[in-house]
Amino acid sequence: MKRIYTITLSVLLAVILLISATITASAQASRTPVYAVEYDCLVDPGAVPRMNGDILHLRNVLHRNVDFSDTPEFNGINTTYADAEINFKTGGMVIRGTMSFQPDGIDGTWEGSWVFIGTKGKSSAQSVAHGTGVLAGKTLFLKVYDVAPDDPRYADLPAMCAGIGEPEGIVIAEGYILAP
Repeated sequence: MKRIYTITLSVLLAVILLISATITASAQASRTPVYAVEYDCLVDPGAVPRMNGDILHLRNVLHRNVDFSDTPEFNGINTTYADAEINFKTGGMVIRGTMSFQPDGIDGTWEGSWVFIGTKGKSSAQSVAHGTGVLAGKTLFLKVYDVAPDDPRYADLPAMCAGIGEPEGIVIAEGYILAP
C-alpha cells in the first residue's frame, strides 16, 4: 500500500510539473519587429512659447505624423502632443509627450507616451504604447532616430504633409510589438 501511495504521488507530481511547464510556455509573448519611416507634420505650435532665463518652454505642440511600414499594425497616422524645455545656454533639451497612433484599416490604436532627450551632438528618443481595440493586449516599444537633412527622403516631406500640416522632419522608428 505504501508503494502504491508513493508511485501515485510521484505520478501526480510529474503531471503537475508538466502542466506547469506547458502553462509557462504558452504564457510567453511573441515579439514582432517593426520599422517605419515617419514624416513629421506640425499642425499647431501650441501655447505661446515662454522664456525663463535661458530655458524656452513649449506646451501642447500638436503633430500628425505619417508612418510607412511593412508591418500593418504600424502603418498609418501618429498624432502626438509635446511639451518641451530647451536650454539655449547648454544646448540640452527634453521633449516629452503623448501619442495616439491609428494604423490604416485596423480597428484599434496605439496609446502611449514618448520622450526625447538631446544634448550637444547626442540625442535619443523612446516610446511605449498599449493597444486598444483589436490591438488590445499588445505593447509597442520604439526607439526613434532622426534622419539626416541630406537624406533623399526629405524631397518627399512636403507631399507627405500636404493637407495635414507644415513639414518639419523625418525620423526612423524601430522596435517591436509584444503580444501575448
